[in-house]
Amino acid sequence: MRQHCVLALATMLISTQLASPTQAESSACSGTHFQLAVQHQGESPVARFRFSLALSGEGASEAEAMQQLNRRLDRLRQEIKPLVIGRLTVPAPHSHPQGRGSERRFMANTAASGEVSSRNYDRLIQAVGVLPGVRQQGMQSIADPEAEASLQQQLMRAALQQGQAEAEATARALGVSTIKLLSIKRRGDLRQSRPMQLQARANGFDPSEAPEVRSSVRLELQYCLS
Repeated sequence: MRQHCVLALATMLISTQLASPTQAESSACSGTHFQLAVQHQGESPVARFRFSLALSGEGASEAEAMQQLNRRLDRLRQEIKPLVIGRLTVPAPHSHPQGRGSERRFMANTAASGEVSSRNYDRLIQAVGVLPGVRQQGMQSIADPEAEASLQQQLMRAALQQGQAEAEATARALGVSTIKLLSIKRRGDLRQSRPMQLQARANGFDPSEAPEVRSSVRLELQYCLS
């Protein structure tokens, strides 16, 4: 679990104006208003993966294309259901013609998605890679919930400490000594896990090489310096 500050100080506003009447009860300040935004981010270990697959069938008629798609979907279920955590999600298919005249063909398409453990990570990749009409659209890392909650707490503490340090430095520069935190606004947590485009290969794939889940905490802080 790693963390670092990606934006120590996004904005800074210093004002000697008194708070407006609507703000007076919650943020009364007889000194200088100091406002800043702090953002910290870190990475959580991966607990499991979410996969996404595209399936297609082809035929001289819409019925033939759908039949081939059904056969390929049945085989996919047989191969990967033992590896999937929970349920496999398959939306309703759609079909469309391709080409004209004697070259006119029909395509039927659907998708499949689900989650897989680290232990079955490479097994699923290899199983899917040899199935006809199935295309891998990548894997997405999913963080361990407890590790993610712990990281969020660490990022929050780090952001507050950064804000306090900036407020103290500004107070020293202004020649004042009293620092009061007036408000905290926490913006939506940002979680990013980069999808991985996969292709089966002889030596397989190691889940420990997959990108970790990145989280970010952004706080908007307002202080009174006097």
